[in-house]
Amino acid sequence: MELTIEVERLRRDEWFAPYIEDHDTGCTFFFYADDITDEGAEAFAHVFTQQAKRWKPRTTDAPRGRQIPIWMEIDPDMERGCAIVVDDQADYITYFVREGLIKQRSADAITRHQSERSPDWERQPARYVAQRRAV
Repeated sequence: MELTIEVERLRRDEWFAPYIEDHDTGCTFFFYADDITDEGAEAFAHVFTQQAKRWKPRTTDAPRGRQIPIWMEIDPDMERGCAIVVDDQADYITYFVREGLIKQRSADAITRHQSERSPDWERQPARYVAQRRAV
């Protein structure tokens, strides 16, 4: 079963640090509405779902892995038409994000939270799929 990742924007009276809730089919990332745009929420949902294809939760009997650093760089000069680029390595993950999609405070908070959760996930071999239209 492939995981599906959702991103929700919540409007509250006061700012809150973004957080992640797990559920049977994946997880939901919750952000303060002023910290992420609709376009950013959509782009991150897509990127996080694609990334979930490379990672899976460790079984309860498996030992925890090591914590990997994860961070986000806001890029004011991102290539036109590009929202997020992910450098997903075994030793680190870096998100390069077009300026204006997410505020730095939420970018820092969510990547810190992801990094704290990383020992409970394990990297999977890459999978590649080619789609072909019937002729």
